[in-house]
Amino acid sequence: RQMCIRDSCKAMENEILLPVSSLKKNPAENYLNSLGSPRSMVTVANCIKNIALMLGQQDYSKADWSKLRRTHWLKVHNSLKSRGCSGATVNLYLTVFKAVAREAWSLDLLSQSVYLKIKNIKGVHYERLPKGRSLSLKECRLLLESCYNGTTKGYRDRAIFALMFGCGLRRAEIVSLKYEDWNCCERSFTFVGKGNKERKVFLPTDLNKVIDEWLYNRGLSEGVFFPRMRTGTNKTLFVFESMNPSSIYRILQQRCNDAGLGAVRPHDFRRTFATRMLEAGCDLFILQRSMGHSSVATTSRYDYRNEVSHCLLYTSPS
Repeated sequence: RQMCIRDSCKAMENEILLPVSSLKKNPAENYLNSLGSPRSMVTVANCIKNIALMLGQQDYSKADWSKLRRTHWLKVHNSLKSRGCSGATVNLYLTVFKAVAREAWSLDLLSQSVYLKIKNIKGVHYERLPKGRSLSLKECRLLLESCYNGTTKGYRDRAIFALMFGCGLRRAEIVSLKYEDWNCCERSFTFVGKGNKERKVFLPTDLNKVIDEWLYNRGLSEGVFFPRMRTGTNKTLFVFESMNPSSIYRILQQRCNDAGLGAVRPHDFRRTFATRMLEAGCDLFILQRSMGHSSVATTSRYDYRNEVSHCLLYTSPS
């Protein structure tokens, strides 16, 4: 009898996720709905879809997540390895896998013992060189100068770049800024960023003129701080709707070409901000709050002082 029970438990662990139309509580959907960032929702949704496919289910919304077991992760892990996925990708999938299991446990779909076995799965250990780079002060100046052409669009683009490398804002945070977030007396912005975290950032004094010139052209109307623009026959018309975050990437590539710079990614501005702050002696924990990170370990990955020093060391004098 004990052997029958043991064989039955083993069969359940090896069972793939089966469709169940009558399941009212879906932990995968609950986890997705708990995410604050639209970009995070897209990334996590793709992970959940792929996990369900690896476990034999075409539609994750109809999967019976109450059958989720620790052995299922081995199947997902092996599938990711066969595709040549990086350690970061594997750990991302593990995070999503655990989060769905946690939701299933909180909905009483998984027992505590099953959930704890999944929770204790260790991630992949790896170490890679950091991606991206920190811009030099000369590159930042050239980028701002490339926008200085007397047009309204030029004033807007210059103000966008100034906030990104002067205050460390993400591009999604830039496009969601409102005029009401701006405090002219304090020269600061207060807004809700990624992870539903409210932050206050202060504008560096040497960038005051950039924001003031933009507001002079934009006007003091409430609404989106960086509106879309529609070029008419005589003047540029503002469309007070948020830009798409991908528009920041296109604007940056165009301005980099004008300035004669190499490849620059929007997130390089945050790396630049963090590196310059640390060079100025800023405390790492203060920088963590300023950048809106949950962990100081995440903030430390934005420190490019070593790379900057090597560039200066191996650059021949002109």
